[in-house]
Amino acid sequence: MHLQSTGIDQGEAGILPGDIGEDAVAGGAGHIGHDGYSLARQAVKGVILVVNKWDLAVNQDMVESNRYIRKKLKFMSYAPVVYTSAKLGQGVDRVMPEAFEVYQERQKRIATTEVNSVVQRAVAAHNLPRKGKKQLKILYATQAEVNPPTFVFFVNDSTLIHFSYQHYLENKLRQSFGFDGTPLRFVFKTRGEQ
Repeated sequence: MHLQSTGIDQGEAGILPGDIGEDAVAGGAGHIGHDGYSLARQAVKGVILVVNKWDLAVNQDMVESNRYIRKKLKFMSYAPVVYTSAKLGQGVDRVMPEAFEVYQERQKRIATTEVNSVVQRAVAAHNLPRKGKKQLKILYATQAEVNPPTFVFFVNDSTLIHFSYQHYLENKLRQSFGFDGTPLRFVFKTRGEQ
């Protein structure tokens, strides 16, 4: 499957169309690149994966295709997938409603008490990172902005945050609040920092 980016710079959501190729349909080595994802992530835009030419996937199971796409695009697990056939007009009518849903997710605001509740449960379930004797402490977290959803974490020392723990926190926030189709921005501020 080959992905290309469409309208990422101009809009709220980037639609990443991909054509089902012979090798992808056969479960072979279809190519799914990071280019469109990188553009969407840098622009902090919403993303929809549109799999076109689905009519050519004669003996292809949609559940199995979803599994394949999710495996190849682990870094975009939050992006909804829409299967279409532009030639037959199938599924095309689902792209714009999905784009609207992504837009709604980008506007979602979560109360600070709810954010902190999820963060506290996450911290209790998985130890915070440490460097030497110094351990990260999350004092509190809040959603500072929407479009894109931006969370600010006030911590004892922002240099202690590790990307894997940030990813863990992102997964916990997504499990609780959704944010389908949109990247989340995280800002870690050391206590007293402006």
